Amino acid sequence: MVFHNICPGGVDDNRGFLNGPVCPVYGCGVLMVLSVLYIIGKIFGIDTDVANSNVLLLFVVGIVFATLVELMAGFALDRLFHTRWWNYNDRKYNLNGYICLEFSIIWGLAIAFVLRVIQPGIADLVALIPRAVGIALLTVMYAVFVADIIITVLTILKFNKELERMAEIQKAILALGDNMSEIIGNGTIMAVDKIDRDKQEYQDLKADFDAKMEHIRKHMMYYRLFGIGRLFAAFPNLKNSHFQDIIDMLRK
Repeated sequence: MVFHNICPGGVDDNRGFLNGPVCPVYGCGVLMVLSVLYIIGKIFGIDTDVANSNVLLLFVVGIVFATLVELMAGFALDRLFHTRWWNYNDRKYNLNGYICLEFSIIWGLAIAFVLRVIQPGIADLVALIPRAVGIALLTVMYAVFVADIIITVLTILKFNKELERMAEIQKAILALGDNMSEIIGNGTIMAVDKIDRDKQEYQDLKADFDAKMEHIRKHMMYYRLFGIGRLFAAFPNLKNSHFQDIIDMLRK
């Protein structure tokens, strides 16, 4: 498992997708590299143990497979939640903003360092843990990990529902406003009570929209360690393909 605070972009924030300290994308990248090294060793009959492996090999394999994991994760999260959690479009040599050469090199360097310097020590420490204790610890850790995934996904789904509701209210407000402007501009004669009803509906919708905006703003302000607020803090360049205008308003 790899923790958030080694992620590029800051050491003081929880920069990952989940609320907990574990960053699955980076952990999966390291695990994939370990698996690939094992397969390479079996196929070619060479020693690919990380303590003895060539640093250049670790670097190259790290670049390729960590980048692949980041690409798949970014694409999957985009399709599942209609949201771009990170975007490299402002960097050179990027692929649809999901990956870029600069960060691929950083991943390669980080994985080479983790596997060559940190992993052997971690493996030695894990070997000292009794099997029964290890199984118990893993069970608890995976239970917490799965719970974190479920809570995070439910939070995002709820947030998307709120954004959808706010977009509908905003659309209704704009439609009523345009209708009233057209009536006034054309000098159309309408019953006073009908105009008053339209004005009241407009005001009610506007008040509902403003209340929801304020509710989410407060949530973002007071709950920056978990939930929606943490996601906004962790991903300042977050983009939503359906409701970006609402998100931009929330950020203001």
